[in-house]
Amino acid sequence: MLVAEAIVQILEKEGIEDVFGIPGAGINPVYKYLEKSDSIKHMVMRHEEACTHAADGYYRSSGKMAVAACTAGPGATNFITGIYTANIDSIPFLALTGQSVRSQLNKDAFQSVDIVSIAKPIAKGAWCVMDPNDTVEIFREGFRIAREGKPGPILIDLPLDVQMAEIDFDIDSYVPYEIERPAPETDKIKAALRLISEAKAPVMIMGGGVILSEATSECVELAEMLQLPVITTYMAKGGIPVNHPLNAGHAGIQCGGPLGNKVLSEADVVLGIGCRFTDRHTGDIKVYSEGRKFIHIDIEPSQIGKIIPAEIGIVADAKMAIEALLSEAKKMESFGAKGLVSELPQLSIDMKRKTDYDSTPIKPQRVFQEMNEVFGDEVMFTTGCGLTQIWSGQLQDINRPRKYLPSGGAGTLGFDIPGAIGASVGAPGIKTVAVLGDFGFTFMVEEIAVAAVNDIPLVVVIVNNAYLGLIRQNQKYGYDFDYGVYMPENQGVMDYVKVAEGFGCEAERVLNPEDIKPALERAYASKKPYIIDIVCDEDTDCSMGASIAAVREFV
Repeated sequence: MLVAEAIVQILEKEGIEDVFGIPGAGINPVYKYLEKSDSIKHMVMRHEEACTHAADGYYRSSGKMAVAACTAGPGATNFITGIYTANIDSIPFLALTGQSVRSQLNKDAFQSVDIVSIAKPIAKGAWCVMDPNDTVEIFREGFRIAREGKPGPILIDLPLDVQMAEIDFDIDSYVPYEIERPAPETDKIKAALRLISEAKAPVMIMGGGVILSEATSECVELAEMLQLPVITTYMAKGGIPVNHPLNAGHAGIQCGGPLGNKVLSEADVVLGIGCRFTDRHTGDIKVYSEGRKFIHIDIEPSQIGKIIPAEIGIVADAKMAIEALLSEAKKMESFGAKGLVSELPQLSIDMKRKTDYDSTPIKPQRVFQEMNEVFGDEVMFTTGCGLTQIWSGQLQDINRPRKYLPSGGAGTLGFDIPGAIGASVGAPGIKTVAVLGDFGFTFMVEEIAVAAVNDIPLVVVIVNNAYLGLIRQNQKYGYDFDYGVYMPENQGVMDYVKVAEGFGCEAERVLNPEDIKPALERAYASKKPYIIDIVCDEDTDCSMGASIAAVREFV
């Protein structure tokens, strides 16, 4: 059969149910057989980057891989931002790109670019199929690499003549690779528990790897057994209910909170599970780590000790490590409450940031208070970057895993809307809300048309402060200047309501704080995509700092 037909059959066998793509001359042979698939659905996006963000959001909501597909040249290069965005957050999907025929490679042919060389530094794997007979094994190995260990996106580039080549292939002989999960060493599990039992103020950091391994309930059970305060990284938001008595919130220099930073600052032993200790979380490494011993559990060996030296490093799948800790802990004497554990419920109230502003122009914090009150626990949220994302991380209440789906490591403007579309496809029937700023709305804004055409009742909340807010704040406090960041037209001549309506969506603009909730309620009830442009105070600053001990609070 033709390679193009074999590829579609392989996708079916690997469990692919959804493709987000834009057909083109370089990938049309695959599309010919994709049309004939009974089990794979295809959604046409409006920009190639959006294809990758949609496939990314799909996995975040469902735990299943999807495919992003596009043609050669600029179509393929438009994939790069989305591949990077997914890879740094450990999100797997398959990027399929068309390519010129093999005889035209490296000869400046029309829409021919060495996309594999471009993608390799920021993908988990990338291949160009040069021999048709290698197709099957490249796909089988690619899916294994994408899913195994620290997951991530892969790219497979398909020359046009390879797609049209005949190969001897029987789908019944194709067996996907089993995905291996590393188990923890028992001696290290026991050593970790001894260190925790001897500590005066131990704390747990739940990272995004816990959500990826579907281990949040076990992780909370472990915290309860060991009586550990639970700090969630930004990528683990929703891993423990907001009102759980052990929830200490986030720590960090941007999306962190006062309580989380206090608990971490007073800890002497830190159990980090499925987290990377990256700069946005830690800030000044010396302040973050001094006086504390770290137990670091991660599925990727290179992460152990990469940033924070580990007293005990355990290479293991998060769920398997947590289960091993639970098993061993049950053999030990009960763990008592230490440090701030008994005070957490009251501290969480006392140290909560203010959101109940009644002023006009609207204070951005009020927007998140209203969202917390209107949207229930089943709603999913996406967000990309900027002050809006940081406020979202600080102020939104998320009680369940796979409900908060941010671009964490990349902070990608434009991820929000297509990511929300993919999340909606991955979890049908669940409302998805994209939370972004006025400038961020213009990145990938065309994708609201995809939501309209496909009857996806996406809600887009624009926190419109007429500024590149995060950059304004950085210029102001870091360099004492203000240049190129003020966009007053975004609250004036720019009419996002008309933009939304022009793309087949419903929309409204909100100017007063008392009107936020009714607008959100209308959006939540709508059967169509609904955009809310909330005009906010231009100069409100967001709490952040250089270290967890030096976060500057603004009110």
